[in-house]
Amino acid sequence: MKPVKLILCGWGPYREKQEIDFTGFKARGLFLITGQTGAGKTTVFDALTYALYGNMSGSIREKASVRSDFAGADMPTYVELYMTHNGQEYQIYRNPEYLRPKKRGGKDSTSLTKEREKAVFTGPDGVSVEGSSEVTRKVQELLKLDYRQFKQLSMIAQGEFAKLLSAPPSEKTKIFREIFGTDLYEKMAACLKARSGTVYKKVMECRHKMDGDIEMLIRDGIPLERSDSYFYEGVIAFLEEEKEKWKARWQESRNAYTQNEGLVQKLNAQVAENEKIHSLYEKLEKEKQRWGNLLQRQEEMKEKEALLTLQEKAAGLRLADMKVEAAKNDVCAMEKEIAASFEDIKRLEQERDGKAAFYAGRQEIALGYEEEKNYQEARQALEQEGKRYAGKEKELGKLQKNYLAAEQEEDAAKASYEKAQRAYRHGIAGILAENLAEGMPCPVCGSVHHPSPAVSADTLPSEENVKSLKKDYEKKQKLCVKLHGETAACMAHTTELKRRLEEMAQKVGSLEQKREERSDLAASYIAEHSKEDFEKQMKQCEQRLVLIQEKKDALDKRKKELLAACEKKEKLTDDFQEKMKKVGFMGEEAYRKALADEKEMSRLRSEIERYRQDCNLCRQMIGHLTEEVGNAKPEDAEILSRQLQKARQEGKELFDRHLALENKLQSVKRGIASLLEKQGQLEQFMERYSLFKDLDDAANGNNKKRLVFEQFVLASYFEDILVAANIRLRLMSGGRYELKRAEEVNDGRSKDNLEIEVMDYYTGKYRSIKTLSGGEMFKASLALALGMSDVVQSAGGGLKVEALFVDEGFGSLDSESLEQACLTLQSLVEKDRLIGIISHVPELREKIGNQIQIEKTNAGSRAHVVLS
Repeated sequence: MKPVKLILCGWGPYREKQEIDFTGFKARGLFLITGQTGAGKTTVFDALTYALYGNMSGSIREKASVRSDFAGADMPTYVELYMTHNGQEYQIYRNPEYLRPKKRGGKDSTSLTKEREKAVFTGPDGVSVEGSSEVTRKVQELLKLDYRQFKQLSMIAQGEFAKLLSAPPSEKTKIFREIFGTDLYEKMAACLKARSGTVYKKVMECRHKMDGDIEMLIRDGIPLERSDSYFYEGVIAFLEEEKEKWKARWQESRNAYTQNEGLVQKLNAQVAENEKIHSLYEKLEKEKQRWGNLLQRQEEMKEKEALLTLQEKAAGLRLADMKVEAAKNDVCAMEKEIAASFEDIKRLEQERDGKAAFYAGRQEIALGYEEEKNYQEARQALEQEGKRYAGKEKELGKLQKNYLAAEQEEDAAKASYEKAQRAYRHGIAGILAENLAEGMPCPVCGSVHHPSPAVSADTLPSEENVKSLKKDYEKKQKLCVKLHGETAACMAHTTELKRRLEEMAQKVGSLEQKREERSDLAASYIAEHSKEDFEKQMKQCEQRLVLIQEKKDALDKRKKELLAACEKKEKLTDDFQEKMKKVGFMGEEAYRKALADEKEMSRLRSEIERYRQDCNLCRQMIGHLTEEVGNAKPEDAEILSRQLQKARQEGKELFDRHLALENKLQSVKRGIASLLEKQGQLEQFMERYSLFKDLDDAANGNNKKRLVFEQFVLASYFEDILVAANIRLRLMSGGRYELKRAEEVNDGRSKDNLEIEVMDYYTGKYRSIKTLSGGEMFKASLALALGMSDVVQSAGGGLKVEALFVDEGFGSLDSESLEQACLTLQSLVEKDRLIGIISHVPELREKIGNQIQIEKTNAGSRAHVVLS
């Protein structure tokens, strides 16, 4: 990156727009920025760095405080950089966020507004990118340097590399890690340590699991001795021997248990057969007792069968009986309904007679409601129109008063203006007459004779005064015309309102007369009832008349139906009496006595049927059981039970012993399988752990040199930087000093190895870098910065630093050292670099002809480019 032109506006000490053109420095790329202290030399570097990355070059300056205190409210604050990179031209515009006076608040306004941050990047193809972060990202992609790397390689600010020289190794590690991207090696070392720890955890986890298996075998009764560290191969061999012993004992117990099972099955069969014979004898005895009980109920069942026969006959007559009863109920219901209809008709006719007068005057009442509505609306409209008329009349009086006052003010202003105008014209004539002489032509009429010249007045009004009085008169004249128009319009509106008010009053009077002519019935009803009540009562009257007629028609029809129902009842009664005699009932009383509900009949029928089934089933069971028992005789059940119980107890003991032996055998088998499986895993984990542990020790400094992998790589870069730095330092120090990386680490706990020591060839000894003087420290810092620039460019894959900026530090050099530093920087210029130096050292002004001179004034600084 090479700057072509830098524009600063309202920035720091620069009040107005300043343009710094770098194109004249191409022939000799070394230039000096010079000026008084506080003039704004470093501000040039700040502006350039801010244009690229949105940040300042130094560590103590902030972008929020860059707006110039000299800048006016209309003066913006921004920087604009034109630059080239790899032969292509680019443009960057940025302004920070800052407060400024509002532009519309007037010159004396103290209100502030915030100007938002803005950034625009324009490439060689004319395509623009906007936004602070987007522009910064675009610059980083283009230069392949971020803000910190740019400061370290291109912007040598005050004291920055002096800090790097004396910084502790840990701080150097952070700086070089960011520059050379060696955090990859640190991550690799951390990854190896993590992998080593992970595999070690798996090794210990596998050993713990194997110890757990052995402890479980001991709890299961396997004769193993507890230990803090087991020999797993020996334990597995011992368990293989134990497995064979337990297997033989298990087979022996299995055979004994099998023999006992055969005896138990034989005794179970004998007990079951004996229980079966005993059960058959018991069932046969119970069935014989049951047959005796059934015979005792035989007479009872005959009586119930006779009763069921009568109930079934009565049930056959139930339908005819129900028809007679229904006919009687129908006749009774019709008689009650007819009586109720008589009462309803009588009540409705009484209600109709009570509303006869109301119904006769219904049309007058309906018309009265409509007239009442019109009357209330007319009264309300009359009140509203009266209020409007009163308001408009009041407004008219106020307008008339204002018009009269305005007319008086107009007359007064007109008189003042005409008086001043006459005085002004007479005064002008007097002034002209003062310079007239006989024979001299008059400037107004051209006459050379002046018999009676005008005399100038003592108090002459000015032309501005006359114009002001005229303007005041015209203004009041316009106001008077305006008020006259408003008053005339208001008067016309008031007259119209008065006419409408009189018409409405006549309408209200006419409606009031109609109200007085209304009948007493209509007037009282309307006063006491709403229109909705009237409509509701009218509807009720009409519905009542219709209902009375409907009920009368229904009553006549119901009387005819009652006669038919009485005839039907008589006929059904005669039929029911004949059917009772036919089935054997001597009268209705006998029928009623035999009558039972279906549920009772069903219960009696089921009882009789169940008795018959029980008798048949009992006879069959007695025959079947007698045949099945035959000649078999039951044995003593108690003796057989004791023999079976003894065999089962022996079998349980044999089973428990067999199960215990099987559990131990399975435990030994599972233990052997688990230990063999985990032993294979343990061997694999141990092999991997050995490999990762060696790599971990080598990468993380657990070695003879106590050097971590990243430090090894950084040390290589650091030594390359020191080699490149010593080329400049030997030149600037006259061959006295040479920088060297310290071989030994002072702190035994630290694995950093980036300490710097300096070789003093005058004494032939190495000493600490902190023992250098201020001027020597600046030489070493400059040499280190230039060396780092060379190494980073070499390691950066084509990264090219085309511009270098050095801020101060030359004041601590003597004349010889200053000459050597200039020669060093001049050698860099020969490599097509642009190098800018900030300094107020007089010798540098003489040695460097290309200069940017900063002039400091009490109204802000100005920059001038001077070419040699």
